[in-house]
Amino acid sequence: MKGIGIDTGGTCTDAVIYDFESGTVAASAKTLTTHHDLKIGIAEALRRLPEDLLRECGQAALSTTLATNACVENLGGRGKIIFFGVSRKVFKQTWRSYGFRSLDDIMLVDCHIVSDPAESEEPDWAAFREKIPAFLADCDCVSVVQLYAADHGGAYELKAQEIIRSFPAFADMPVILGNTLFADRNAIRRGAGALLNARLVPVVCAFMAAIREVFASYQLDVPITIIRSDGSQMSETFASERPVETLLCGPAASVIGACTLSDAPNALVVDMGGTTTDIAIVKNRIVRRAQDGIQVGDWKTFVKGLYVDTFGLGGDTRIYYDRGGRIRLAKTRVQPLCSLAAEYPQVLEDLRTLDASGRLNVAPLHEHFILLRDIGPEDPDHTRFYNSEHALCRALQEGPLSFEKAAAAMGKDIYTADFSRLESARVILRCGLTPTDFMHLRGDFDAYCGEASACAASFFVRSSEAESVEDLTAKAYDLVTERLYKNLVRILLTTECDPLAKKPFDSQMETLIDYAWQLARTGSRRVRGFLPQIFETRAKLVGVGAPTHIFLPRVAKMLRTQAVLPDHAAVANAVGAVTGRVIAIAEVEIRPVTGDNYGDALVVAQDTRQVFSSRAKALSFARKEGRRIVREKALAQGAADELEIREERVRNEAPMGYGTIWLGDTLRFTASGSIM
Repeated sequence: MKGIGIDTGGTCTDAVIYDFESGTVAASAKTLTTHHDLKIGIAEALRRLPEDLLRECGQAALSTTLATNACVENLGGRGKIIFFGVSRKVFKQTWRSYGFRSLDDIMLVDCHIVSDPAESEEPDWAAFREKIPAFLADCDCVSVVQLYAADHGGAYELKAQEIIRSFPAFADMPVILGNTLFADRNAIRRGAGALLNARLVPVVCAFMAAIREVFASYQLDVPITIIRSDGSQMSETFASERPVETLLCGPAASVIGACTLSDAPNALVVDMGGTTTDIAIVKNRIVRRAQDGIQVGDWKTFVKGLYVDTFGLGGDTRIYYDRGGRIRLAKTRVQPLCSLAAEYPQVLEDLRTLDASGRLNVAPLHEHFILLRDIGPEDPDHTRFYNSEHALCRALQEGPLSFEKAAAAMGKDIYTADFSRLESARVILRCGLTPTDFMHLRGDFDAYCGEASACAASFFVRSSEAESVEDLTAKAYDLVTERLYKNLVRILLTTECDPLAKKPFDSQMETLIDYAWQLARTGSRRVRGFLPQIFETRAKLVGVGAPTHIFLPRVAKMLRTQAVLPDHAAVANAVGAVTGRVIAIAEVEIRPVTGDNYGDALVVAQDTRQVFSSRAKALSFARKEGRRIVREKALAQGAADELEIREERVRNEAPMGYGTIWLGDTLRFTASGSIM
C-alpha cells in the first residue's frame, strides 16, 4: 500500500509518495508555498509526482504551519469565550498572561462551582439567554469553559451549547466545549486553548477544503489525516473540530519523519528551516514530550505536544555588521539577496553599481526592502503610520528599493531613516546577506543569483572587519555553527540535568558554554593542562532541512558524536505526516471519599462520576471505562478498529505517622493504531 504525504510550510510545499511495504519514499516533490492561494502550490507539488504512483495511493496525511503562523500573527476567525464559575478577581489579575487580548471577547457567568456537583450553584440561565444575541452578534465561533468541568461531566458547557444553538442565527455556529478539548484543572488556561481553537476553525477548515479541491481535480478519493502536536494523526473531521491540536503540527511531523528516515534510537533531531531551527529529543526510540501544555506566542494552552526547542537560526537569518565593523548574526529573518535578485533583475544592477563604486559605509547600503502588505485607507493600521512611512510603501509598490533609495523615499538620509516600525508590523521586509547567500559563494547551493550575493559581499568586506570575501564567508559559517553548537549544549543541559531545568540560565552558565565553544572549535582536548573538552553526547545528530548538511557534521564532531543526514531529509515533514500513527490518551481518576462515606472510592472520568463501596470495584470499573474512552477517542481520530491499548497506574500517597495515606490513583490509557 502507498500513501501521500503533504507538508504546507511557510516557504515550501512538499509532497511524497510513501511505500509502506518496502518502507521507502517512492517519489518526492518540492515547490514554493503560494500563500495567496494554497491550492496552486499543492497542485504543483502533486503534478511533479508520477501519475501512476498517485493512483496507487490509498490514503493521504498532512502537516502544516498554518495554525502556528495564525496564532503568532493574531489571525483567524473572530472567536469569543464564555466562562462559568471563574472568579472575576482572579481572572482580572491573570487574563493577559494567558494570551487573551480583549475583554470584549469574554463573558464571565457568575455561579458558585465546586468539585461536588451536589454542592454547586446553577447559573441564572434566563439571564444568560438574554445576553447571548448581543454577545455573539459579531463573531464566527464561541468556546464555553466551566470550572471543575471534569467533575461535572461538562454539564454547564452542554447546557450553554444547547441554549446558543436554540437561536436560529447561531444554529450552525461552532460551539467548542472546553471539557472535550482538555481535562486539566486550570479553567483559565483551558479557556485560552478553547478560544484559540475556536479562532483556528476557519483557518484549518480552509486548508482542508483546499486539499480536497486539489484532490478532486486529480480524482483522488482517499481518507485524509493531519498530524497533531504530539506527532500522532487525527482524521479530517477531528481536525476541523480541534484545529488547536495542530499548533506544533509542522515540527512534530519533522521529528516523526526524521525518526522514520534515520532509524536512530537516540538522537537530537535538528530541523533547520529558513527562519528557525527546531530541536527535538529521541531517547530509546521514544520522542520526548513537553511536560506541560505548549505555548505559542502569548497563548498558553493545555495542548499536549512533543518537546521542541526553537531558536532563531536558518538559511534566511540576517548577517550584518555593527557600527564597529564587527560581523554579527541576527535572530531575525530577511530575504536572501540571491533569491530577491533572481526575482527582480534590477536588484542585481543596483548591487553591481554599488560594488563598482568602491564605496564603504556604516549603513548597510547593500540591503533592500520589499512591500509585504498595503497600508492604504482600507487597512485598520492606516492611521498609526507616519506620512514618511506611507511614502515609502507607495514607492515600494513599484518593486524593491535599495537601502539608500528607500531612505530617500521617506525624505530621510541613510543615517536618520528608521524602518523598524514598518518591519515589526510586517508591512515591509528587509532583504540582505544570509547563510543562503554565503552557500552560493562557497558553492554549497546554487538555486538563485550568486552574483548578487558576491556583489553584496564585496561591499560588506569593505565596510566590516572581514579581510576578504573568503574570510567573510568563513566567519559567516562560523557564526552559524557557533549558534547551533551553543543551543544544542543548552538544550542538553536543561533536559538532562534536572537542577538546571528548574533555573533560568545565568551569565556564568552562558560563559561556560562560550568557553566550551572556544575549546571545541579549535579541536583542543585540554586547557591549561587539566580541563578536557567539556561537552559531548552519545545521541546522534539527525539533520533535516536544507542547510543542515553543511553545518551539522562540524557540530557533531565538536560534540564527539555522529551526524546523520538521511536520504529525502529535505521532505522529512511530508514523510512524517504519512508515516505517523493514531495515538489517543485518556485518564481516569480514583479518589477517596471522605465524610460519612469514608473508605468508599470515587471514579471520575471524562463523562462519568460514580462512587463504589471498595477500591477494588472502583479500579475494575475505572479500567473498563478508561479503555472505552480511549478506544472511542482513537476511532474518532481516524484509527482502524485494531488498536493496541496500554495502561499505566500512578498511585498517589502521603506520609502519615508510621505509614502512608492513600490520596488516589490516576490511570492513564494510551491507544495506538494505523489509519482507518
